[in-house]
Amino acid sequence: MTLSRAVAFALATLTLAAPGSRAEQTPDPERGKVVFRTVGGCVNCHGWAADGETGVNLRSPPGSNLRDSTLDVQGLIEVIACGRPGTAMPYHDKSAHRDDRCYGLVRSDLDPDTAPTRGKSLRGEDIASLASYLQTRVIGLGAPTFAECADFFENPAAQACVNLK
Repeated sequence: MTLSRAVAFALATLTLAAPGSRAEQTPDPERGKVVFRTVGGCVNCHGWAADGETGVNLRSPPGSNLRDSTLDVQGLIEVIACGRPGTAMPYHDKSAHRDDRCYGLVRSDLDPDTAPTRGKSLRGEDIASLASYLQTRVIGLGAPTFAECADFFENPAAQACVNLK
């Protein structure tokens, strides 16, 4: 882990563990990988590499390239929890838009045609861990590598990794 990533993770940990935040415990990037891969279904739109190019569910809309994201941890948490109006990004906090915690907007402020749809509900600590995973193991890393693929699938022989050798 580079120094800048270590500092970002440390700051995220301090910020996310603050009282009143969405997560009251230290975010876990390994848990975030599990959330990305299975629990949250993120891989369906963003692909295993989070590059928006290799979504595994052809019925899902293509997700944005998270490897190029400029969002900080708090921005990631807000987008994951609240969705992104005007895009296919759903919200994952079951209470999103019931109050003004999401972009300062409530459901009645949103255009029904462009309001985020509900995705799989995630616990606050899973949202924080997912943001930590993206911040420490995806964002800013450029093109996916064989090593990242083998780590993601926990299998160097995974079919998705063949062309990365």
